[in-house]
Amino acid sequence: MRRIIIILLIPLILCLTVSGAGGLTVSAEAAVLLDASDGTVLFARGAGQRMQPASMTKIMTALVALENCRLDDVIKIKSSCTGIEGSSAYLQAGEVFTAEELLYALLLQSANDAAAALADHIGGFVGLMNEKAAALGLDGTHFTNPHGLTDKDHYSTAYDIARLLCECMKNADFRRICGEKEYVIKPGENRRGRYFKNHNRLLFTLDGVCGGKTGYTSSSGRCLCSYYEKDGVSLCVVTMNAPRDWEDHGDLYEYGVSLYRDVLLDAGGEYRLHVVGGVTDSAVCTVPEDVTVKLRDGEVTKTVYMRRFEYAPVYAGERIGELVFTQNGRIIYKKTLYADNKTEKVRWKR
Repeated sequence: MRRIIIILLIPLILCLTVSGAGGLTVSAEAAVLLDASDGTVLFARGAGQRMQPASMTKIMTALVALENCRLDDVIKIKSSCTGIEGSSAYLQAGEVFTAEELLYALLLQSANDAAAALADHIGGFVGLMNEKAAALGLDGTHFTNPHGLTDKDHYSTAYDIARLLCECMKNADFRRICGEKEYVIKPGENRRGRYFKNHNRLLFTLDGVCGGKTGYTSSSGRCLCSYYEKDGVSLCVVTMNAPRDWEDHGDLYEYGVSLYRDVLLDAGGEYRLHVVGGVTDSAVCTVPEDVTVKLRDGEVTKTVYMRRFEYAPVYAGERIGELVFTQNGRIIYKKTLYADNKTEKVRWKR
């Protein structure tokens, strides 16, 4: 049965005036601000420049680990995974942890020894990291280790890290772990206890930030990637070699949020499906009110997907169609339409 598709183009003019990037300045040598919902670059400075990502590497380490082992995998620490320079959970040979506990050490404490232990447990790890980078189209990225310690062949770009973090945040376990402000590993027979406080200060100071990762080496400078989600706006910021990284992220988020406006979508009204052979000639779905969403500048398309007709009976609560609003091909609001009324079949008397 053929469907009727009704398309309405709704001009959306936000009267937005931006001079360059709103006069925005950042301390970072390389920086990028993405609309995380569709990948649009809202601000960039040296975003394609290959640089050392330092411990931002660990978001890829976490993603690859989550895709290649179970959270409850039991991992016994080998001596080869201890005593690694830089940030550490001070793991000791013979201690036993779950993969999930090591992921907390990795993402909150930025523990290089936890990165090594996860990589050793899975095996072939750097190859898996580079395969994942290639699968995601991160053309400016190459890894030689799971922790981000300096190596001339270990590099990425602000743009690639932003795209990677957006991908990571789609993983529910990654999102949960990297968004925790603190975590306690209880002592046990085969290990001592640990307490980790997330190094990502933005989780404590900037409302809406729900994930990310810090990074620093003497050669990379201060690196930071973070993810923001509030009131229907999703943004991602990455800065590399940024002396004022916390301030840069705050300024970039303030700028990014300023690009959005509350827009009223005309969703409210009656939507009718023609019914053949019914006591009444249509099934009606009443949407009580319009919907407000936050959007950037651009044209909005309203589409009603509905069959040309349906044979009676049509019951109350039966799905009769779908209402979809899109912008630049991206769905910004969707609502299933259900019949309010029952349309009985006409019964002819003999």
